[in-house]
Amino acid sequence: MIGQDCSIGCNIREQVNSVNPIKVIPELDFDSKFLARFSVDEWMEDKVTLLHSFHQMTWNQRWDCEQKSTLWNFNLHYFEFLFPIFYAYQKTGDRRYLNKTTDMILNWIKWNPQNKGGNGWSPYTIDLRLTNWISFYSYAEHYLSDDFKEKMIASVHEQYRFLSKHLEKDIQGNHYFEDLKTLVLCAIFFQDFTMLDTALRELKKECKEEILKDGMHFELSPMYHNLILEGIIKVAVALRGYSHPDSDLEAYIQPMINAAWSLQESIERIPLFNDGGDNVSKSLEALVTAVEVYFNIKPVFKNEFYYAGYYIFKKNDWKLIVDAGQPGPSYIPGHAHCDALSFELYKAGVPVITNCGTYAYQSELRNFFRSTAAHNTVLINQVEQSQCWGIFRMAKRSRVRVLEVDSHKIIMEMQDQCGMKVRRTINIAEKLTVTDEAENEELTAYLHPLIPVSVSFICDNLEKQQQFYAPEYGKYEKIYAIEYRGKGRLTLEIQLDDKTGGNHE
Repeated sequence: MIGQDCSIGCNIREQVNSVNPIKVIPELDFDSKFLARFSVDEWMEDKVTLLHSFHQMTWNQRWDCEQKSTLWNFNLHYFEFLFPIFYAYQKTGDRRYLNKTTDMILNWIKWNPQNKGGNGWSPYTIDLRLTNWISFYSYAEHYLSDDFKEKMIASVHEQYRFLSKHLEKDIQGNHYFEDLKTLVLCAIFFQDFTMLDTALRELKKECKEEILKDGMHFELSPMYHNLILEGIIKVAVALRGYSHPDSDLEAYIQPMINAAWSLQESIERIPLFNDGGDNVSKSLEALVTAVEVYFNIKPVFKNEFYYAGYYIFKKNDWKLIVDAGQPGPSYIPGHAHCDALSFELYKAGVPVITNCGTYAYQSELRNFFRSTAAHNTVLINQVEQSQCWGIFRMAKRSRVRVLEVDSHKIIMEMQDQCGMKVRRTINIAEKLTVTDEAENEELTAYLHPLIPVSVSFICDNLEKQQQFYAPEYGKYEKIYAIEYRGKGRLTLEIQLDDKTGGNHE
């Protein structure tokens, strides 16, 4: 941002006087589902798999793998892999694991100097790396040599100073939140009282902006919601460990865990609305455990999130999640999809009807995964609901109004990017009935059954086609989708019974 102030008006002293290890949260850092994403034995042999993509790593060189995506390289610089390797050391006492963690940190310091830039000096990678390094230091402090600690602390401080002058005020949203969260954690770590006061004040202002009144994160991605909730938990626990609890910040935890719990409880994976996948954030179980252990908070189920636009319906062991919200905040729709009026259906936790997910950001498939056809929803006259362009851009966009909602039915109206309107009614009773209406307009709707269901359609034309499904970043498979079309009105009915399969009628 040339010519703009990218700081929060607070300078960091050049000298490191002392450090104060932060209070850590093993329930999150050693979440079993998170640890399972990493094969420690492979990492010990420098076999690196991130986002389902493998690379034989040579640490003694610049950490930028040109044949990999930017997102893959970002994940390499996050240093999340420290925790499964250090966990192996804690369990076995084998110093090979501890030595591996310190060797990786020293190699990063040597081969990624500030003056060379690159992915490692993007503010977002600094955010996540410093959060992980500071936590690692707090776990491992008593096992580390004085020489290593001196080098690591010097690097943490250098990154902290750089970050303080390169905040992502241009990107905003979850990026700017992570910047401020990291400044607070670093300020506690370095006992930088001036920065702590300033950064915490700004972080609370940003939380007020980003956390909706119903507790959902304003980018309306269940996955990013979990990431933001984890960040708030970490800052709140660190402040308590520093004997400076902050009630304003902690007030967000209950509504946010309610939102996470309501959307995700009893289902096998994170709901795939907007950008998201099941291999990025910590598990729901870990988040629930952390808020109970440190704040004595238990989640409360809610079936309506008015400001986010999510509505949840249950019938026996069926769970239906409906998206009646806007694409996202007006000034930052980068993680938004064309999923207005879409829904996901689960039976006993198993996804039955699914949106298609998010495969990657830097990919030729990016446009498909953001498109209307990748979601269980409808478009008018073959026009996309919203105008997506680039990787994280959206121009003209849809708007949604909820017209009526009760315990088993919701009626919504969407106005697409061209101003055309369609009304969708979803009713969950003995059957799940979805009806779309737009007088004299050509309607096209999509359904993505993940397992066979008994479904019937009232439409003019129906076509079965293969599409991509990506429940996790970096991994996709082919599933059959149903495209059904008609003029003025479309209806589908899904049988809700004890049978797990059936034929598409």
